[in-house]
Amino acid sequence: MHRNWTSAGIVDRISKRKPVFVESSTSSGDVLELYSARVKAAGSTGALLLSVVGGRLSEGINFSDELGRAVVMVGVPFPSLASPELAERLAYYEGMAGAPSAASGVIGSMGPRARELYESLCMRAVNQSIGRAIRHRNDYAAIVFLDARYAEPRIARKLPTWIVGSAGPTATASAFGPALAQAASFFKREFA
Repeated sequence: MHRNWTSAGIVDRISKRKPVFVESSTSSGDVLELYSARVKAAGSTGALLLSVVGGRLSEGINFSDELGRAVVMVGVPFPSLASPELAERLAYYEGMAGAPSAASGVIGSMGPRARELYESLCMRAVNQSIGRAIRHRNDYAAIVFLDARYAEPRIARKLPTWIVGSAGPTATASAFGPALAQAASFFKREFA
């Protein structure tokens, strides 16, 4: 994603307003320290931190208060069906009836039990990632799901109830402009 955003000029446009930090596979600690220092600096306008679901920064680190005022989930991070371990686990869970082999990799060929496990593994990772930003009772963050699949009932029911019901208004938008307007309106109304 970062490569695509860079080649499309998106990172340059964002960098004019906020610095952009990117998780790397080798030095996430340095990136986190630089990001935290920038966000907490006097007069800071914040920063953008790009990380990967399942990466070092998406699990086990708290982004409470000003460190995480928004989490944007781009896509749905399904585990790779090319993994032999996952294929065996799905086959075992399905009772050997309808689970795909590692070679087939076709989600539609899964039986209902294997599909449920596959979606649950994905959504556990999503829920861990989005939970990094809201860490105490008075903390808040915008949670944005950029993929229509999050609106599918099978996927949506795997989101935590504090997101769906009790955390504030939820809205669905089919385009970026209206979604941004809804988020801006929420922050202005609630926290201005």
